[in-house]
Amino acid sequence: MTDPSPSPEALVAHVLRRATIAPEASLVARFVQGSSGDARKAANAAIDWALNAPALPIRPTQQKSDGWDDALFGWTENLRMPNAGINERMTWFWHGHFATSSEKVGNLAMLHAQQQLFRTHAMGNFATLLREIANDPAMMLFLDLSDSSVEAPNENFARELMELFTLGAGKYTEDDVKSGALALAGSHVDYNTAKITKDPARSLGGEVVFLGRRGRLTTTDVIDTILAQEACASHIAWKVFVHLAGVPPTSEQLSQLARTFRSSNYEIRPLVEAVLRSDAFLQLRMNRARFPVEWWVAAVKAIGPFRAGEDQNPNPWILNELNQLPHRPPNVAGWPVSAKWLSSDQQLTRASYARSLSWRMTPLQVPPGGDLVSATIARTSMYEVSNRTMQILRDAALATAGNADELTISRRLITMAVCSPEFALA
Repeated sequence: MTDPSPSPEALVAHVLRRATIAPEASLVARFVQGSSGDARKAANAAIDWALNAPALPIRPTQQKSDGWDDALFGWTENLRMPNAGINERMTWFWHGHFATSSEKVGNLAMLHAQQQLFRTHAMGNFATLLREIANDPAMMLFLDLSDSSVEAPNENFARELMELFTLGAGKYTEDDVKSGALALAGSHVDYNTAKITKDPARSLGGEVVFLGRRGRLTTTDVIDTILAQEACASHIAWKVFVHLAGVPPTSEQLSQLARTFRSSNYEIRPLVEAVLRSDAFLQLRMNRARFPVEWWVAAVKAIGPFRAGEDQNPNPWILNELNQLPHRPPNVAGWPVSAKWLSSDQQLTRASYARSLSWRMTPLQVPPGGDLVSATIARTSMYEVSNRTMQILRDAALATAGNADELTISRRLITMAVCSPEFALA
């Protein structure tokens, strides 16, 4: 159970676990130093920084391929950048929300263009993002909208558009799915050029009724009709709150967030900021499992910086083993907020990776008046630690004192810390 009166370090680390991908130890120290011991002041400074950190550009050619797609390597590099703020977090969120898999699409250029779409609109306007995703070549191929015709309409996109992307289950009928599929039909995506063409002969020629609206509807009409539904703001507000806060909002919280979202004409920033500034968010600490990508970024930051002469760019292929590789969601619903990320398989794979990566690390730097355990806590940004975990770290430090060099001791302590129960939580 978390402390109802957390330290400035604990509250800042919480903000950075959620508003970025993982805490940066130097940022925790920076916001704490300017807070005069006021935890809420420190947290607000961290929130301000995260909200205003510039969006990072897509990095398509940062590394040699070596079996790993360049742009995907660049994405994971962005995730662990010290200046990755809320835009990077929400870019990842939208990738999970509008989940699209390379295994089906097969065209990485289209998927990179889609990633850029998420980067551009991550904290912008949801209505604009939704209109763009409905005309995104990768999405159209993934959910079979390309080559759907009025003679043989494919209902996949129309169904997921409402159920997963905008309204939620039970907020539409099967007739709406059929009508939506007819209204959306008639487009073709050229696999080689990503060019979209519309064939009037394969498009809707008559009227349909979709969510109560009758007419010869187009894709634009379908999207506009969905955005006019009150359920749309509630569904997105619910998804954002769960992602950032770790639990479903209360009915009162959801109602307020949905009002904020709708009154801003679907601007994403006011919704995200309302969640981050809320008392509920600041109190809901260490209450959900870290996603594998969050754990990987946090572990790399904690184990790093790496020694001179060592490879400074850890290969993120471990994310494939941890079942959260970019562009490889398990299904159209994306990756769940779930306790399954705490499974024994996950922990064993993480422990093996952390031990291997720790060979590259620089030894712990013990500040004046400090000790190895406090240096471990600071480097891993773990400021809400159980007595049991703290005792294990202290015992390990004592057991190795005088019997191992500083690098060996540092490796043991950091590896134990990043494999602890607390480090597995966001």
